[in-house]
Amino acid sequence: MDLENIIKNVQNQAIDKAIKMYSKAYNEYPKTTNYISTAIGVVGGDIIAKQFTDNPNVTLRDIVFTSIAAAGYSYLQPKMIKWSTKVTNKVSNSWKSLKDNVVKHTWVNSAIVTAMYLPVNMTYWNILTVKNESPITIEDNVAGLITLAIGTVPYLAADYIAIKKFSQPNTEKYLRPFYSAVEIAWNTLFAGGNYIAKKL
Repeated sequence: MDLENIIKNVQNQAIDKAIKMYSKAYNEYPKTTNYISTAIGVVGGDIIAKQFTDNPNVTLRDIVFTSIAAAGYSYLQPKMIKWSTKVTNKVSNSWKSLKDNVVKHTWVNSAIVTAMYLPVNMTYWNILTVKNESPITIEDNVAGLITLAIGTVPYLAADYIAIKKFSQPNTEKYLRPFYSAVEIAWNTLFAGGNYIAKKL
């Protein structure tokens, strides 16, 4: 067996073990597991984003604010998909091509989820503004809208995957870890890209 196959086997075994451990924790403590899964992305994403600012130090205030926000996201993530699915199904009753096309149905559903998150994400943007002890202004909210607009495409794709892969009762337990991974990846790419652009 060559080195590449050995590495792949070790990776697969590690992934399998992590999934089993997560499933066991979820089965025994679903609410706690849901919250922790979400907090990893919300708190961790903020910590990562902060590393690319002029004040990279993480304080207890940062942790408290983002931990509270994580509770809201943990509650809303599956609800958002259920609500958007109800809306999409109602629309499909009068839009035959939407009703008959699973891919189109899922994309419309994803777009509705992404749109529904706008007020939630803007609320979180202002929570972060308060956390950072900055004034809430129209200019700051416009900057927030621009930032969210930039993230529309990757988050639309993420919502599509979430609906397609993690919206069923047997897979919903992986929804929050999925969104956390997306949050960490996006914050790293976006904040890191902005930081590099400023340095050039």
